[in-house]
Amino acid sequence: MSGHPTTAELEEFLHGRLTWASMRVVVRHLLLGCPACNAQLKKGHGLLTTRDRALTAEEDAAYSAVLERSEKKARRIQREADRVLQVESLLAEGGIKAVVQDADLPLRGLGMYTAFLNRSWAVRHEDPREMVKLARVAVEVAGRLDAKLLGAQALIDLQARAWGELANAFRVADDLAEAERAFGTAFELFRKGTGEPRLKVRLYELQASFLGTRREFTLAFASLDVAYRTYVELGDNHLAGRSLLIKAIYQYYRGYPEEALETSKIGMPLIDATREPDLLFQAVHNELTFLVACGRFKEARRALFNHQPRLGRRIGRVNSLKLRWLQGQISSALLDLKSAEEAFLESKNGFESAGLGFASALAALDLALIWLRQGRYNDTEILVAEAAEVFFSVGVRREAVSAIMILKDTFEKRHGTVVLLESVVEFLRQAQVDPDACFTPRFE
Repeated sequence: MSGHPTTAELEEFLHGRLTWASMRVVVRHLLLGCPACNAQLKKGHGLLTTRDRALTAEEDAAYSAVLERSEKKARRIQREADRVLQVESLLAEGGIKAVVQDADLPLRGLGMYTAFLNRSWAVRHEDPREMVKLARVAVEVAGRLDAKLLGAQALIDLQARAWGELANAFRVADDLAEAERAFGTAFELFRKGTGEPRLKVRLYELQASFLGTRREFTLAFASLDVAYRTYVELGDNHLAGRSLLIKAIYQYYRGYPEEALETSKIGMPLIDATREPDLLFQAVHNELTFLVACGRFKEARRALFNHQPRLGRRIGRVNSLKLRWLQGQISSALLDLKSAEEAFLESKNGFESAGLGFASALAALDLALIWLRQGRYNDTEILVAEAAEVFFSVGVRREAVSAIMILKDTFEKRHGTVVLLESVVEFLRQAQVDPDACFTPRFE
């Protein structure tokens, strides 16, 4: 919505049929005291009567009653919108404690519900456990919402949404059993609600991520195809593009990087970076990953160069390190060893400073490969031993422990080779996307 609301939008506003976002825009516009729109509301032309004439006393009374109800609803929505901003700010500054204890705010109301869901989604990359805690509170708040105020079925929709977001939070936190139970509750509630299309497609999208995590790719693809078509029908290209980008990730995980690349190229132009700035980075990062997996290193280098202006400087330190790491892999494959060494060293140290032990150790093995190719065996041996200790400390799975031990022992006995080191690095990367990957060491 831009400029003045249309007559149709004002009519939807009066009857309470606008979406939350659109209602907020209309309310703000009217609160600014726009004379044209307020005059149109008062006259009722094209709203409650289709005839261009003065209203009768009976019509005027009916219209005034509708307007009064709408104004009350608008004020309530504005209060809830203000509460959302207040609570989100508190949560960002001090977490749940800042809301419940410090500010002593009651955990009730639609604004509180919305703020907790928004914040839960916002921390999904940084703190999965906090994501779960916040979503749990949103579920609790949803259980206390007023059915008389919202309508029984609309309330059930809100509860279904909260349970769906909690299920996704469990998935992000690797608690798949709880995620499955929460999804069951979400879909059971959805069947009792209004059947609202956006809620339905949101639940399908979240469930697809759960199915992908469980490597049930056929079902995940089916869910994402439904989500994509529904978003297209709703006219939301951004979310349609996001569904395709999620599908591309799982195509890559399934072992089809070429298909993933094609899907990503269709999805990326659809997304709106202003709506989800981090989604643009993820799309670019994944495209580069797919290109590297396909062995298209020169194309990957061009793509990284072309995307840099669009990404700008707001992607954050960790995301910058991820791109730098990929740049090192590309340079290494193109035999630009000096550039690769610089990129891997920067990535290793940066991940270590950020507390990302696994990424730091894997980047260290990439660096070790460069040093070994340069004939720096002693330096490589020390770096391999250091990386092995980091892997053991972060708790990798049994198959990975075996691979790392073989690598460490072989280098300690001074029998380490480029081929063996490459095979371990390839396995550790594969294990990140395929928990069933098996390690088969290669020796010269």
